[in-house]
Amino acid sequence: MSAAGRLTPEGLRIGTLAGVPVLVARSWLVIAAVVTYLFAPTVAASAPGLGAWSYLVAFGYAVLLLLSVLLHELAHAVAARAFGMPATHIVINLWGGHTQFETDAVRPGRSFVIAVVGPLANAVLALLAAPLLLADLPDVARLLVWAFVLTNGVVAVFNLVPGLPLDGGRLLEALVWKLTSDRTTGTVVAAWGGRLVAAAVIGWGLLPLLSGRIDLVRVVWAVLIGGLLWSGAGHVLRGASIRRRAPEATVHRLARPAVPLPASVSVADALAAAGVSHPADLGRTTVLLLGEAGQPVGVLDPGAASQVPPERRASVPASAAARAFADGVVLDVRLGGEELLRLLGTLRGEEWPVRDEAGHWVGVLRGGDVVAALVGSRPARRRR
Repeated sequence: MSAAGRLTPEGLRIGTLAGVPVLVARSWLVIAAVVTYLFAPTVAASAPGLGAWSYLVAFGYAVLLLLSVLLHELAHAVAARAFGMPATHIVINLWGGHTQFETDAVRPGRSFVIAVVGPLANAVLALLAAPLLLADLPDVARLLVWAFVLTNGVVAVFNLVPGLPLDGGRLLEALVWKLTSDRTTGTVVAAWGGRLVAAAVIGWGLLPLLSGRIDLVRVVWAVLIGGLLWSGAGHVLRGASIRRRAPEATVHRLARPAVPLPASVSVADALAAAGVSHPADLGRTTVLLLGEAGQPVGVLDPGAASQVPPERRASVPASAAARAFADGVVLDVRLGGEELLRLLGTLRGEEWPVRDEAGHWVGVLRGGDVVAALVGSRPARRRR
């Protein structure tokens, strides 16, 4: 691993492992503090002579957990890279960690392999460390090894539970995807499996209440973990809903009709060309402003144009009331579906000019219209 020490919005970059940047989020300090606080009494009971040093030993266990999570995520990254899906980074955070990939798996078999290697890595760690328990170790070292083996074993088994966002949910998703030839169906089934797991975890935490006992630590952890699983499953379900609507998200259907005009024309002439007398009447029609070379430079902003007094609209150029494009990206009218969504995810700005097969400027696509179509707040409308 090579050191870096650069602070990013997602956390502190501590280096790279197998070519993948590794970041530790600030939230990891929270779980490290909790683990240290909860494990310190066990360390103190095992070695009473340590005193306050028991907290340092307990913190060492938190670091061992970090390494376990890191190797878990690295296994995902290495497997994905073998399938031509390089990871962009690994983040260790409050709830463990996650690996971000440049693209998604396109086949269920690949998704299955990428998911299963994470829990397998934890199982291997537990098996490799277990023989150390047979050695003649100091009490503190034995305690750390035992905790390491037990934790990796539990993480391996728990992650194989068939419910998203756990790795076992990815395995279930891949299986249903293979059987139905529909990834979205697999995602929905696995996400609801995740919600069942979440409910079971919370129920386990509250179970002692039936006999009148209160285990506050158990309740808190169960609610936190169950809540995380429920929230994660809900996020996945929303993603599946968006994926189902992705075929409707086409530039042809969603682009607002545009009237292309030179940016030098007056505001009055631009409004007349659009067939309206006031900027507020533009509606879904957009005035696309072109530079001297015929390239799109922006759109007439209705709000800015409304600020121009009516008596001055004939003398003020439309460029003075323009909303400029964030970059030089031009969208093809034939783009749509997941290809369009992947592209928009890489672009800056909120709107982009649209060109048809013949090279004519025919519309402007707004990111808000795409989002509205995907979340179902309004039906996609065909461009006239």
